[in-house]
Amino acid sequence: MNRSESASWIDEGEKYAIIGLSVGTQRDIPLGIIAPNLWVLANNRFSFPSHWKEWLGTIRSKQVEGSNLFLLSKLRSEQLDVLDSENQRLQGSVLRFYVGLILASTFSTEHKPVMLTGSRRDGQVDVRQLNDFDILVPCEFRRFPTLTATNIETGARLAGKIERIEKTFQGGGAWRLLRVLHLYQETRTTVDILERLHQYSRCIDGLTLPKVGKTKSQFKSRTGLFIGRSYHDLMGEIYDVRSAVEHLYENRYLGNFDREVRLDLLRKETIVEHIAHTSITRIVENPALWPHFANTASLGAFWALPGADRKAIWGEPVDPMVALAGFDPKFITDATPGKT
Repeated sequence: MNRSESASWIDEGEKYAIIGLSVGTQRDIPLGIIAPNLWVLANNRFSFPSHWKEWLGTIRSKQVEGSNLFLLSKLRSEQLDVLDSENQRLQGSVLRFYVGLILASTFSTEHKPVMLTGSRRDGQVDVRQLNDFDILVPCEFRRFPTLTATNIETGARLAGKIERIEKTFQGGGAWRLLRVLHLYQETRTTVDILERLHQYSRCIDGLTLPKVGKTKSQFKSRTGLFIGRSYHDLMGEIYDVRSAVEHLYENRYLGNFDREVRLDLLRKETIVEHIAHTSITRIVENPALWPHFANTASLGAFWALPGADRKAIWGEPVDPMVALAGFDPKFITDATPGKT
């Protein structure tokens, strides 16, 4: 990175961690500091030192340099030449921001997001470590929604809440909730539609804590808290698909190409993703819900409460059908729902 570009991003004597995204954005997205120790930068070029270009290769370097949105965290340091816990802390900050954005929007990126960390010394910004993330799989019928100002602000706010959860429940106290959050993040990068449906259903299982022998019935009944009680049959059908994938019976859906079956899978995958991400987001947003969903013991106590008490704690359900806005089969090719 040259001196003029560095000056606008990272000051002399600072360490940084940054995630670069090639993503559609609206013009009014907020730039600069967005939350404590978090910045948003856009339409800048990140120029690598020449030896990093040689290591990455020409194509990957151009992809990273072509990122148009950057999530940044930085701090003053006396150990600029050392890759240490300061860098790890900064990486944790921007990673939580990225996860917050994932909860705030179903966006995807043109190339793999990349996270870099290093420092600025003697006017030069170095890169000490680089990590790739898998590309987020776009919604099949809303492929590249643009990130909005609200998405950015929500993502930063959720990042702060995730950090508070980690600090409030140290020593594994929120292991289950954080595991569900990580599983959701991983599933957003899964290419296979059946596996996505399977894993999003597991996210819901992680929040509903179904008992052995009652997994399907409680998947249907307990999701009523999240989406109302009018969708038991639909949730039962979704659970059947989840179970088929779990036990390697995908051939029931993919053995022969049937366009209507594939379109129905696409609908169900979209709905179950919406239920998973809106439920996780509500929990992360609301500190009053953290003690109920943090771990297995607290979940057991929550689901043992009378239904009216659970509803009072949770709030109003969401409408899962809003996830299908824009779904029009005439614009979906046979290849989209998975023709093989």
